[in-house]
Amino acid sequence: MRVIVVVGEQVVDLVPTGDGLLRAALGGGPANTAIAAARLGAEVTMLARLGKDSFGAAFRDRLARDRVDIGHLIPTAQPSALALATVDEHGEAAYDFWLSGAADFSWRSRDLPDFSGGTRIHLGSLAAFLPPGADAIERWAASHREQCTISFDPNLRPVALARPDSLVRLERLAELAHVIRVSEEDLEMAYPGVPALTTAKRWLRQGDKLIVLTRGADGATALTADGSVQVKAPMVSAVDTIGAGDTATGALLVGLSEGVPLPELLAFMCAAAALNCTRVGADPPTRAEVEAFIRTSAQGTGAPTDR
Repeated sequence: MRVIVVVGEQVVDLVPTGDGLLRAALGGGPANTAIAAARLGAEVTMLARLGKDSFGAAFRDRLARDRVDIGHLIPTAQPSALALATVDEHGEAAYDFWLSGAADFSWRSRDLPDFSGGTRIHLGSLAAFLPPGADAIERWAASHREQCTISFDPNLRPVALARPDSLVRLERLAELAHVIRVSEEDLEMAYPGVPALTTAKRWLRQGDKLIVLTRGADGATALTADGSVQVKAPMVSAVDTIGAGDTATGALLVGLSEGVPLPELLAFMCAAAALNCTRVGADPPTRAEVEAFIRTSAQGTGAPTDR
């Protein structure tokens, strides 16, 4: 299996507990993706900048517990990024961010190491959009494109889209990537009034790519130059959707590393994301949990649904 290298932010999610208090949960889309891939059996390296506060040490320990390689984490004198998460009655999460001066967005080119051919490099979320760090990450990814596989998950947030250059950068990164995992919601947010599938097909025409369009409870569609594959999402009793897309991305990267055929890969990805939704916050499942869930679902004994 090829090494998967994930670059991006780690964010402290402040989640209301219902009694007027907030619970601090460690998250951040790229970090969740790294942990998801590691729990599913991949060899994963995380490139991240750690806040000087106590959360920085907690982030490092979180990655290490799941055997993510932490040799490229960079200590800083800056604070960790914060996000206030709210979950609606359907389990859908929304975020308000506190990012000013945070450690995650000050990457310099000299901070980003070179990797050998065959490495899978994954980027996305806020760190891929917010300068000055986003500029360094984009140059670094472009310099690896010929010898490595680049994957991209936009994981768009209003705070990123508010930047005047956000759509220009989105298009550049979509063209740069060999693999794109993007949600229907992301594309409709970026291009209001344009069907998500239309944008995905336009990106596909930029070159030899795999684009996986996820649609939450409605499943996922993979698009390649040879056609498309679609699978339905398994039915579960969802608690919330925090980390579901990140888990899907991690599962996609693992399946691609193992050469899993697309139909089975999409089913594996959707099962992993669905299991994450049965838990509070970003808590990706292990490989054994996903395989057991797929077996029981095939036998008609999967978890009941409230969707």
